[in-house]
Amino acid sequence: MPAFRLAQWSVALLLAASTAVAAQDSVQKLMETGQYDAIIARAAEGRSGSPEDIYAAAMAYLKLGNNDGATNELRRLQDQGDESWKRVGASGVAMLQNNDGEAVASGRQATEMSGDNPFTHYQLGMAAARANDFGTAAQAFERAAQLRPDFAYAHYYAGQSFHKERNLEKAMEHYRYFVELAPDSPDRVA
Repeated sequence: MPAFRLAQWSVALLLAASTAVAAQDSVQKLMETGQYDAIIARAAEGRSGSPEDIYAAAMAYLKLGNNDGATNELRRLQDQGDESWKRVGASGVAMLQNNDGEAVASGRQATEMSGDNPFTHYQLGMAAARANDFGTAAQAFERAAQLRPDFAYAHYYAGQSFHKERNLEKAMEHYRYFVELAPDSPDRVA
């Protein structure tokens, strides 16, 4: 009987873990296919969404050119997330306020607090690219892609950053991954 109960718990935990992975994958796939409104709606469903969903909504708003919407989502991160997510939110808000120095500094703090979170590195890359520090951006996006190899947009922006750095071999490598991971992305043409 104890072995049977252990098996039941193992199956339940496996199902819960696979559901969480599938839920995150669906947000990622929505971003990769340009379904930004769906991402925003998902984050709005529960005003206490996961930090990943809130951040994805902020990035979706940016893709739609809605800086106010992005700022609101990033402020939600500052209110709800753990300390590293709060720094991600602060970095994004500073970036949108054209405070590049603060955006990069907050991005670095986020990576120092949670170096195994690919989104902290991704945000550092976004802030550094906005500040025209493409060396830092390339390294940050590449680290995000190492931590999460299926993170298509980490590869996309790594490719762009390496391209700006004139490291065409690394740029091509990341662009290939991006096209492979997100063949239906509206950014594929770029």
